[in-house]
Amino acid sequence: MITVLGGTFSRLHKGHKLMLKYAFNTGNRVIVGLTTDEYLKHNKSYKGFSYSLRKKKLESYMSTLGNDFEILPLGTKSGNTETNPEYAAIVVSKETRKSAEAINRKRTANGLRELDIITVPVILAEDLFPISSTRIISGEINAYGKRRRPVLVGISTGNDLKVSSLRAYLSSIMQNFKLGINRDYELDSNQPFGDDTYRMAVKRAIASLSDRDYGVGIESGVFRENITGKCLDLHVCAVVDRYSRITLGTSSGFEIPEGIISMIKEGHEESTAFESLYGIEAIGRHNGVVGAFTDGKLKRSELIQESVRNAFVPRIGASYFGLDEKL
Repeated sequence: MITVLGGTFSRLHKGHKLMLKYAFNTGNRVIVGLTTDEYLKHNKSYKGFSYSLRKKKLESYMSTLGNDFEILPLGTKSGNTETNPEYAAIVVSKETRKSAEAINRKRTANGLRELDIITVPVILAEDLFPISSTRIISGEINAYGKRRRPVLVGISTGNDLKVSSLRAYLSSIMQNFKLGINRDYELDSNQPFGDDTYRMAVKRAIASLSDRDYGVGIESGVFRENITGKCLDLHVCAVVDRYSRITLGTSSGFEIPEGIISMIKEGHEESTAFESLYGIEAIGRHNGVVGAFTDGKLKRSELIQESVRNAFVPRIGASYFGLDEKL
């Protein structure tokens, strides 16, 4: 039996290598359709290497996986996959699965058995965007997905604690990033209630995006739950990327005393209400009210980082949320 896959392989990157590994893992003979120079000229937005050079590099890598393979020139999108009865399986990326499904419809019409479609997960680069030859050729990333230029992240805030908390989390998932602070933004309120917290976090994030890869907004808000009627403090983080996709995350919540809630209803911010009631100044820029409530056992920075971490969950697990498309 034969497993097939096709591509240009302009830059042999981690995503390509994973596809080839999947193909060899089928235990079948592997045939790769390598697009011709003519196909590349008319179907790609970039100028790739010659067929002979691409084939040489492809052969070199495939030889490390096995020796039962063949590389053939591919001059059309589907090659002979619609008519060859010897083919049993096809390896595709998520973005090309529909092409494989179309091939199977043609095979059925031609009286042939459908190919087993093996879909390979998209590999993300350091910046949590998919690796692609286009991005490698443009110089944005290398073949391993590392950024050549820093990942640009903006945050709209005047609070240094939010900046340091965001930087600490980004350092745990990225090596090469640059954090910019945007202080030119406007908010409807300094103390949001309920869903306004999400809206203001998103507004902060969008204001900090500009020409960056990501914009981040972090907002602390008060939410009243309907079982006991008590109010909880939650941090909300919104992350918007350069493709205008927004993800959200919250911290764990903690209860707020009614005395502070009463002052918030009168127009005070939570931190100033706390300062007025308990005489501790600048509480919001240090451990926060939660730090005072817990005698330093829980710090505001931990809650901020928690909200940021949770906002990045859909980006780290991109394939589950549809954020692994090559845009």
